[in-house]
Amino acid sequence: MKKDIVVIGSGVGGSACAGTLQKAGFSVSLYEAHPFPGGRCSTFERDGFHCDFGVHMFSRGNSGPHGQVNRILDGDLKWEAKDPACRVLGAARFDFPLNIKPFLTRAWLARKLGLRIKNIYGAYTLFNDLFKGTNFEENDDITLMEYVCRYTDDNQIHLFMNCLSQLYFALSSKEASAGEFIWCFSRMFNEASFGYPRGGSVSIPQSFLEGLSRFGGRTAFNTPIKKIRIENNRAVGVETETGFQSADIVISNMGLKRTIDLVGKKNFPEPYVTRAGNYRFSNSYITIKYALDKNIVAYPVVFHMPNLPAEKAFDYIEKRTVPEDPYIFMPVPSNQDPQLSPDGKQIVIAGTAAPPSASQQLCEAILDAVHNRVCELFPGFENAIRWQTRSTRSDTTEITQHPEGEAIGIGQHSGQTGRFRPSLKTPIEGLWLVGADAGSRGIGTEMAAGSALNLFQMINDTY
Repeated sequence: MKKDIVVIGSGVGGSACAGTLQKAGFSVSLYEAHPFPGGRCSTFERDGFHCDFGVHMFSRGNSGPHGQVNRILDGDLKWEAKDPACRVLGAARFDFPLNIKPFLTRAWLARKLGLRIKNIYGAYTLFNDLFKGTNFEENDDITLMEYVCRYTDDNQIHLFMNCLSQLYFALSSKEASAGEFIWCFSRMFNEASFGYPRGGSVSIPQSFLEGLSRFGGRTAFNTPIKKIRIENNRAVGVETETGFQSADIVISNMGLKRTIDLVGKKNFPEPYVTRAGNYRFSNSYITIKYALDKNIVAYPVVFHMPNLPAEKAFDYIEKRTVPEDPYIFMPVPSNQDPQLSPDGKQIVIAGTAAPPSASQQLCEAILDAVHNRVCELFPGFENAIRWQTRSTRSDTTEITQHPEGEAIGIGQHSGQTGRFRPSLKTPIEGLWLVGADAGSRGIGTEMAAGSALNLFQMINDTY
């Protein structure tokens, strides 16, 4: 007998599991609180410019879980990959190649990063082990900084790894799990598929929702969930403003803590609620979106490393102050897909990390520092701005309903990845989690899509 499934949330995890489960023969209804799909992966349009809400590139492109879901759904998601993939600025200046596996490329990279000669062997061994990617589980509960210190004390290597960690996980290397970093780094650089989807980041969840519809499922927008109803320790459906929708299975893409709120703490075992309350979140990511009247930035992505000692690069987050020299991750989506802006014009998104729950005043001050640095890096940039808009911690909260406004959700801190991460299955029968909080490894939305693939397999096996 076909099971009825309700999925809450149209982010990448929710849309991916909804589409794949519908194709597998379940009857799936997806509910989205907003009038648009995608959550953190949503896109807006203004004056012919199509701009992502978040600051996105995708480390594994078509080779990763997004591509895998797309193939399961017979979708038409297309990817662009540029080589060089990125321009590095700030503490080092060079074009970062898409494929860094060749030995000579890595030697060139070491020289460009400015490694001291005495540290080259340690750096070589570090990168070799990262490429192998075989020792991630044993390093889940130590920090990336501790792991890198086993190989070298070179400031430039530590700075690069610290910035890469903030890019991957919205966490510094003092916080991030070494095991998670090893897993992500090995796949990103072995697959060399770093890229961007045609149509902007929203094309990923849109493609998955089109698959849901094509195989007979349905999506309801503007339909927030008021409550997940539980009877006799079993999820039996959801309550919306218009009534009750029964279901055999409820899947929440709302994050662990928000899901507990929708169910009610009294319905869970006390240790489960306590453990959920003890998880730490990632940092926020805040952004400035620029619409430019001319092409100013020639690169697909800009990666600005601050000219600071590695261990101090992200001290401003802990101190809740403005960075002396901001780390910036700056994709130029219209350089990947020219259809995202009018002819001869450009869309640029400059993002950086901010503390979770950062005040609006602090977010604005950090973004002021980002704007000043971008204008210094690219002469003529400020005069080319047609419009700009900012997204701060509060904007993320509005989309996700998470008060901290974190970039990812439960952080990929040491001791919170792999076997330490929340399970897809909850203690309540028929209630499952999906998304970046549970059951997978990866970077941002790729972790959410990986979670959906794992859940797809588990529900197929269980029911």
